[in-house]
Amino acid sequence: MNSLISRLGFVLLLLLGVAACSTPLTATVDHDPGFDFGNVRTVAIQPIDRTVASTVIISDMQVTRINEAFAQELSRHGVEVVQNNADADMLMTWHLVTQERMDVRTYNTMSARYTTCWHCAPTSGTDVRVRQYTQGTLIVDLIDPNRLQSVWRSIIESRLRESSTPEEAAERRAEAAAAIFEGFPP
Repeated sequence: MNSLISRLGFVLLLLLGVAACSTPLTATVDHDPGFDFGNVRTVAIQPIDRTVASTVIISDMQVTRINEAFAQELSRHGVEVVQNNADADMLMTWHLVTQERMDVRTYNTMSARYTTCWHCAPTSGTDVRVRQYTQGTLIVDLIDPNRLQSVWRSIIESRLRESSTPEEAAERRAEAAAAIFEGFPP
């Protein structure tokens, strides 16, 4: 009975730990309050400028999948993605910038010596753990086609992780698109 209770307690702690670690993506949004977003019904996604040094080089397949995730999310907000700029109420550009970073954490440790001695006492030390990770910043701009100026910008910053399955990658793209367009139109 005690082993069953201890196993259930361990599983509960594990689930709480996983829930605490999986924080939802949130975006920082800025927009031009003078622009009338009420008339936006169509958006044309612009091709990625692959000459920008800070933009990650990603495959055409990945670009297409990201564009599709954006199109699906925009359709939930009543906006259709069109191919021709002349048919668009707004133009959309996006880019992904990455930066390699290190997470350095120090922990105080206490240990006791288990040797025979006259004046044994616990010893303290410091444990240092270093993790390298890739920080990704996804920036989406909606541009007024008349002024050719951005009137809405949304930014997400997150640690990038490898997806173990195509389904998991699709889920992450959908989550990012939902966070990007959460407050759209303002």
